[in-house]
Order: sequence, then C-alpha cells, then structure tokens
Amino acid sequence: MKPVSTSTERALREALSRLVSGNAFRSEGRLTVADLAREAGVSRATANRAPAILADLREAADAAKLSQLEEPRSPQIDVERQRRDRENVIAQHVQVRALLQRADENRRSRVARLRLIGDTG
Repeated sequence: MKPVSTSTERALREALSRLVSGNAFRSEGRLTVADLAREAGVSRATANRAPAILADLREAADAAKLSQLEEPRSPQIDVERQRRDRENVIAQHVQVRALLQRADENRRSRVARLRLIGDTG
C-alpha cells in the first residue's frame, strides 16, 4: 500500500484537528473516516492509507464516547422526566375516577331497577 503524500497527511491532520475541536466546515463533524476524508478533501481510500492518522481518529472517537458516558445528566432531563411522571399519575387518577364513577352509575341503576321490581310486586 502506497503511503499518503506529505501534503495529504497534513490535510488529514488539519481535518482531524477541526473534527476534534468541533469546527468542521466540509462535513457533519462526526469522528468517522468518511467525515475525516470529506473534511480533508480526499477520498476515503486515501484516508485509509494513513494508518497513524486513523489510529488518532479512533482514539479521539473513543475519548469522545467515554466523555459522553461520564457526563452527568442534565438537570433539564430530570425535570422533564418528573413532569412526564406527574402527567402519567394524573392521567391514571383520571382513568380510575372515571371507572369509579361508571361503577357507581351502574350500581345506582341496578338499585333503581330493583326498586321498580319491588314496587310492582
């Protein structure tokens, strides 16, 4: 496999730097070989011929994944979850109340029917 030229290696390193810093301007900014190649203005095949840069890319991608795992949850997420939980509890209470009202209506109608039957006899 033919190694990449010095200018291509420089373009790939600069592209990697932009991807890692979040300043990509030619790609979506993901830490992938495809975005690295697009950002550097080279083909994926060319990018794949630079194993040292690809190793750095994988290392950066792994570090990004780890930092996302270690990030504490946003308080907004907890607030949103609590709001949804409250809405669910309220909806369940409304359903239970409707069921109880329906059961009470059924009981009253049975009692009324029994009174009618008792009055005719």
